Amino acid sequence: MAMNEVERLSTDVLIIGGGVAGMMAAVAALRSGITPMLLTKGTYASGSSSMARGGHSVAIGHSSADDNPELFFEDTITGGFGLNNRRLAMLMCTESIDRTLELDAWGLGLARLADGTYDQKMGAFPHRHARLVHCGRLMGKPLMNALSRKTKGAGVAPMDHVMLVDLLRHEDRVVGAWGFRYREGTPVVVHARATVLTTGGAPQLHALNDSPPTITGDGYAMAWRAGAELIDMEFIDYQMITAAPAKLAGYPPHSSGFLNEGGYLLNRDGERFMARYDPERMERSTRSMLNRAVAMELFEGRGTEHNAVRIDIRHVFEHANSGASADIIKTFRNGGVDLSRDFLEVTSCPHTYLGGVRIDEWGRSTVPGLYVGGEAAGGIHGANRLGGAALIDSYVFGFRAGMAAALECKATPSVADDRGDWQSGVAALASWSERSGGDSPEEWRNAVQALVVESVGLVRRADRLQHALARLDALEARFADVGVRGETARDRFDCLRLSLETRNLVQVARMLATAALQREESRGGHCRLDFPERDDARFLGNFVLWNEGGSVKHALRPVPGLDAAEPPPGAVTAALAA
Repeated sequence: MAMNEVERLSTDVLIIGGGVAGMMAAVAALRSGITPMLLTKGTYASGSSSMARGGHSVAIGHSSADDNPELFFEDTITGGFGLNNRRLAMLMCTESIDRTLELDAWGLGLARLADGTYDQKMGAFPHRHARLVHCGRLMGKPLMNALSRKTKGAGVAPMDHVMLVDLLRHEDRVVGAWGFRYREGTPVVVHARATVLTTGGAPQLHALNDSPPTITGDGYAMAWRAGAELIDMEFIDYQMITAAPAKLAGYPPHSSGFLNEGGYLLNRDGERFMARYDPERMERSTRSMLNRAVAMELFEGRGTEHNAVRIDIRHVFEHANSGASADIIKTFRNGGVDLSRDFLEVTSCPHTYLGGVRIDEWGRSTVPGLYVGGEAAGGIHGANRLGGAALIDSYVFGFRAGMAAALECKATPSVADDRGDWQSGVAALASWSERSGGDSPEEWRNAVQALVVESVGLVRRADRLQHALARLDALEARFADVGVRGETARDRFDCLRLSLETRNLVQVARMLATAALQREESRGGHCRLDFPERDDARFLGNFVLWNEGGSVKHALRPVPGLDAAEPPPGAVTAALAA
């Protein structure tokens, strides 16, 4: 299966990823005077953002004149269990207002009241005010449509179905990326003065998840291999996903919306088990505590026959069926589950990765030339994410990363086309594409996912984590034995993509297990059975990870404060430009 001739490209700013953060980076680059090149592994627009449900949180004060970004910031730090980068959190809470107003002006279609103010709904603790703005129904499609129209209308011509395999690094700087068009088998090499990673999280580490299948931790793994530091990789925002019936298993049920509307969580005995974990707030507890409670109920044997718990909205059905949940309710009714009289069976799965590449407030990583935004970046949310904050994180830091990349690349010399040792990478890709026989890539992916669920899931313990780390080395070594299969060239190149994604997942799993083993406490989205209490005396800090000779090294560092980073030249002018 011969590969095609190498496609050689160059640009000022390369954006990797076509979700909300990538599109916001493109808008900011354009506003800063640079037309970026955007490559995405999926179909533009793509990514987990397309699955957005209820809306996003913003302290615009339309629901309550007493609300403001400072209160939102305080709630964010409380919700993050003290581990949030203070500067990043403050910027998210403040600048999300401008980003919201712009998005709505581009056609998002946020719901408004008769007086013209936004209709804002209440989120779970620790939100003190109603902050959730919404589109009346599901938000993913109108959001992606608005941003796609904006970027394409401004001249961005995205390249779809390109998997970037690795970043190009010359001396101490990232100078682009290389990969291949996996539908045609064409290697692609892009040299860039600045590169922005907006590749999302790694939900495919778990077989059951609520994200598109192409979100496989590529950005984390590429950045780690390129020498960038990562942060908070032990923290995952879990969300409840449909467990039964089989034809609906894996469907994201908008569980936060159901619980915020008054639904109950029940175990197999019909007990409202949140009384055992947070008797004051019950189902209005933090997202991390709700999912930890679900995991403990299942771990201790109080789950249903489908290893799930139940959500009961019968007593608030009419209220739930009048808003954003109505489309979800209709989907379940079509699948044979009538929530006016039936229970919804759910279990926990990864929804958002809270860690990621360590950035400053302009999306700069610790490697020059590499910028990061959205879920690929870490440090904003700490140990737990507030409801409605994933999108505003992508709005704010996708935008900032794109702006800084565009402004700072203007002072960066162009990159010679032999830089970054792409030749050896492309040669290796061609060699991998010729493999025949060998292990099944699907079986390899399944083995990785099974290990992660068993040993690095929501409920953790030292012996399980150590077992995972020992097994991951052997699983990564299987990459050399995985075959490339398929009846057509397109099938075989897609099979190669699957294998490269799984290699990335193994490396992300190693980072996750390493950080989780070192954090000998329970905090937010990290639960240790052998260390069940929060321990501020030892662990009020962030674990930072980096690559040293192929090994994951780690250090606990103090939580960053409110100190501002040096802005790129012209940032104020670019931010204000229409």
